[in-house]
Amino acid sequence: MRSYSHKATQFLSYSVKILILAMVFFFVWQRVAQDTTTILESFQNNFNILFTYSNIAILLLLSILNWLFEVLKWKTLVTHCSSISTRKSLQQSLKAHIVSLITPAKIGEYGAKALFFPAPMRKKILFLTLLGNGYQMLVTTVFGYIGIGICTYLLFPKYSIYYLLTCILLIPMIYGIPKILDKLRWSIKGYSWQRIRDFMYTIAATRKQKALLFSCIRYLIFAHQFYFLLWVFQVDVSYILAMGLITSMYLISSIIPMLQLFDVILKTGVAVALFSWIDVPEIAIVSITFIMWFFNVVLPIIPGSYFILTDTSIITQKSISV
Repeated sequence: MRSYSHKATQFLSYSVKILILAMVFFFVWQRVAQDTTTILESFQNNFNILFTYSNIAILLLLSILNWLFEVLKWKTLVTHCSSISTRKSLQQSLKAHIVSLITPAKIGEYGAKALFFPAPMRKKILFLTLLGNGYQMLVTTVFGYIGIGICTYLLFPKYSIYYLLTCILLIPMIYGIPKILDKLRWSIKGYSWQRIRDFMYTIAATRKQKALLFSCIRYLIFAHQFYFLLWVFQVDVSYILAMGLITSMYLISSIIPMLQLFDVILKTGVAVALFSWIDVPEIAIVSITFIMWFFNVVLPIIPGSYFILTDTSIITQKSISV
């Protein structure tokens, strides 16, 4: 009975995700197809502007910096258990990235990174991976909520009072949720909140602060990469409003767990909807989200694949365990 219930839950989860993807794809297609001729001309003109050596160099530099701080964050966290070089951290991060592409909410990243270490350390590695992703989600949430406030103030000022009320209500919730979790006795496959909390206390405060700082820097890099593309595509929007829309987009799209391979569709739909508030051409937003996805998700597959093909450590570990 449990196996049937689990399969039914999985089927429902995948069905909901497919439905969301279909709705987003239809929404984007409907918006883009309203004036095909004008959009195609705009698309061609924009790409003629984009593909210059300087613009591509800037995009590549920002993508490299984005991954550099992800690598530094992982190196900082994992040294709690084992000292690794920056090169090793790079290899592990990129190989885990490839595995995470075919799993929702980057679940595959947890198992992949755990396999890089001996069996006794793997539970701690899972916690550290969770902590690193948790910091990135925390940064996304904080900046995203600020972005929603900016959009509300500049575009819908009459609703600003409601935003302020939610801010007031969130303050006791932020302080109260950890206390509620302390009292609740729940666990997921043996991993309880109390266990996660106790493990976090064993990590040096300076190490956690550095990981959080790297998460912030990484977020600011890819958010400004999006803003740079808005500038390249000659989108007429102020810096403050643009950052408000960008951070809101990342928050909304991060709420729904999705395969990274299809994450571009979800982000595109959210971005098209948000930037339609200021009448930005849909093709510009579609192009920007695709370019962001290509430079930050697709291009890292190339070095990651090389590391997987040339590194036999995982295969060796499996053969030893067998």
